[in-house]
Amino acid sequence: MDSHALAEQLRTPEGAMGEEVGKAMAQYNVPANAFVFEHLTIKPVDHVLEIGFGPGEGIAEAVRLTPNGYVAGIDHSATMLSMAEERNYKALMQEAAELLVGEASALPYEDESFHVVFAVNVFHFWKDPTVELTECKRVLKPGGVIALYMAHPSSWPQGFAESGIFIAREPEEVQRMLQDCGFRETDIHISTTEDGKGFLVKGVK
Repeated sequence: MDSHALAEQLRTPEGAMGEEVGKAMAQYNVPANAFVFEHLTIKPVDHVLEIGFGPGEGIAEAVRLTPNGYVAGIDHSATMLSMAEERNYKALMQEAAELLVGEASALPYEDESFHVVFAVNVFHFWKDPTVELTECKRVLKPGGVIALYMAHPSSWPQGFAESGIFIAREPEEVQRMLQDCGFRETDIHISTTEDGKGFLVKGVK
């Protein structure tokens, strides 16, 4: 598979190949998910939203951290929805979580629904993040936290930056975008693993 086709599958996993990509994502995002949760203070009663939940590993951890709360997830891949539903079957049956197919540019949630909104390796697919960030801010409660993790472009496979699918941005650029959308107390955290460099940008509504 060439880099453009792989980038397309990473953006919207589909079919049998999408399932294989989802399995790879589950492993690849382990340190990223751990890094995000390490830098979030999630209370047992919190309501948490993950955008782009992929195979559902982040959802599973959010459910574990919120035994008296609620977890929602949205992803625009029906293939990932199926994988994430299987991974989080118990939480879904207990109505501790809800997973939907949809777009971050039009979140199907009421205003001020969540204490935390997070996304892992999703932001680089947003061509005009102002739209998605405005939606994230809308569904966050006052004082709620947004957390966006992404692999640094220097760690991307060859050809991704030229694919037109992955949008390369530096941490400071993402931070400015959050500030421009009205988020405050923004900060940057850098991670370095054997798979390369990544960064997390956080802000408060």
